[in-house]
Amino acid sequence: MADMLNIRAINLAMSFIYACLFAFYLAHMPVFFVGVLALLCVWNFYLTLTNKAKPNGWLANILAGFALILMIYTLGMGDTVILFVAMLLLSSIFKLLQAKTKKHYHVIVTLTFFSISSAYLFNQSILTTLSMSALFLLNFAVLSLIESKHSLKLASKQSAKLLFIALPLAVFLLLFLPKMPAFWQLPGPKLAKTGLSEQVDPFDIAKLSNSDELVFRVRFDSPPPVSPYYWRALVHDTFDGNAWKTSDLLKFNNKTTEPIKQLSVTNSYTIIAEPANQKWLYGLNYATSNNKYVDSNALGLLRKKQYQAKSLQYQVSNSPLSTEQLSDWQINYYTRLNNKTNSQAQQLANTLKERSRSDKDFYDTLLNYFATKGFSYTLTPDLMTGNNTIDQFLFEKQRGFCGHYASAAAYMFRAAGIPARLVSGYLGAEKNQANNYLSVRQYDAHAWVEVYINDQWQIFDATAVVAPERLNGSLSQNEELNDEFKSNLDFGLVSLSNFAAINWLRLKLETLDYQWTSWVLGFDEEKQSNFLKSLFGSKNIWLVPLGVVLFLITSFSAYFIYLNWPRNNTKQPPLVNELESLNKWAKKMNIAAPVHYSPNQLLAHYAQQKPQAAQHLNEFSQLFNQVRYAKKPFTKDRKTQAKDLIKLIKSSK
Repeated sequence: MADMLNIRAINLAMSFIYACLFAFYLAHMPVFFVGVLALLCVWNFYLTLTNKAKPNGWLANILAGFALILMIYTLGMGDTVILFVAMLLLSSIFKLLQAKTKKHYHVIVTLTFFSISSAYLFNQSILTTLSMSALFLLNFAVLSLIESKHSLKLASKQSAKLLFIALPLAVFLLLFLPKMPAFWQLPGPKLAKTGLSEQVDPFDIAKLSNSDELVFRVRFDSPPPVSPYYWRALVHDTFDGNAWKTSDLLKFNNKTTEPIKQLSVTNSYTIIAEPANQKWLYGLNYATSNNKYVDSNALGLLRKKQYQAKSLQYQVSNSPLSTEQLSDWQINYYTRLNNKTNSQAQQLANTLKERSRSDKDFYDTLLNYFATKGFSYTLTPDLMTGNNTIDQFLFEKQRGFCGHYASAAAYMFRAAGIPARLVSGYLGAEKNQANNYLSVRQYDAHAWVEVYINDQWQIFDATAVVAPERLNGSLSQNEELNDEFKSNLDFGLVSLSNFAAINWLRLKLETLDYQWTSWVLGFDEEKQSNFLKSLFGSKNIWLVPLGVVLFLITSFSAYFIYLNWPRNNTKQPPLVNELESLNKWAKKMNIAAPVHYSPNQLLAHYAQQKPQAAQHLNEFSQLFNQVRYAKKPFTKDRKTQAKDLIKLIKSSK
């Protein structure tokens, strides 16, 4: 430890960095595990502030063993990405607790660069980018402190200066360096608290998980269609008596990219989907996309071709739902039911069917049934258990959310012999008036029915008659459900949107995040190509990135040669250039000195005129005497010491 003068500042700065990282990971890892990491961080703070000894190897290894077991117990082995990050954080904080030498701290700073970078696996918002950039800056300052006598403040300033100088180069590289596909793809961590699932069983849910997490944004290329917006994501074609599921047959179909027949396109728009570990995407009606990362299937659904740990921007064209005539096999498939349960619902479906003159008449009769029999919409329904949950809902409870109505309606259609399937996705969106885009959040998750009538699939949504206001805008804009919605919602800016100032701030932050996501995170190969064509035209456009690569190679090679080019060190005796630098500084500070003064007299005069820098000037004078008069070698360490002293002298007020 004796080989470093800033050991206290280094320990405090590293503890601060990891405290910030642990606060960030609180949203992505089990609270108990992150709490243990935070306690270790606080311990390091305490040892540093009280100048107490760090734990010995035995104690640290025993604690590390317990922490490792805790990590595996709380995180499991399923998500390799989050497990890797947890191990990185754990090893870094234990290394910090044991660090004593310069070599140890070099290792920790290197690990910390990876620890900070790993945050981008989970979140790439502008707020995260700014926060992590500040931690990078502090980590660079710590790296400087390990090798110098700088204060943390001066080291941070130098780090910020270098970052500021590097910023134009970073922007240049972002715009012009050719974007290449990844050589290998890191699997994305399990990120989203999704409101969707391949299995829909609303009857065992007593409270909707109303997360305000953003799911996707939409920007229409032309005037948007009239609401309501049903954003399709999943189709559930099998009912097992309680829940609607996506069958293996449909899952296989989802994986298959089939030729999409030509349909009349009614709208086109761009969707910016947030990172998620699920493959399903979103679109209106029968959606297709030509994006190379997106599959379009025969059901008009969109799927990612691979998991991605970043937002995905894709263009969508949508057409009316398929009008293709179903075969007898398909009709039989979409009317299949478990007839051993929910006998009352089956009887009701038969009764309504007998009263109906056609399938369309049954459609209207069923809609009227939900509108007139006292059903109501709620986000906190009663639990319904057993094998007859649809009967319980239709004839006892009659209070539920979209999943209840969709499950019951799809069951009734199938019981009446009319092909039906349940669809889940999102309903509505909140419009950002300033930038003319739509935001869809997890609390907008919705389920409805698609029923096959008159040779085409049609939407049936009982929510439209039970809570018609739900069809317009977002659930957050529903005045009648406002109190229930806010009390049900996780804490966040949306839950405080009743306050005008907070709602204004929320909308401004969303606009900023939209611009960041759209223009920085969404700057992909296609956008880069369009940008370069707009600047240089489309002819031989490939020469531009090639020229950039050659320019960078040439520049870095020249700089490398310059740094390693042998210099003639005999032109000036040691420390003469450094003394000249101090003379220029004194002149700049208006410190005049007689011309006949010797170097020691000059330095003493400067110290007298500038008391704030006196200590460092005296140290420089001692160093000068050692090298010039005592003939001690002008080693690398003495050179570094001289440079550090000059920086400290010049930074003194």
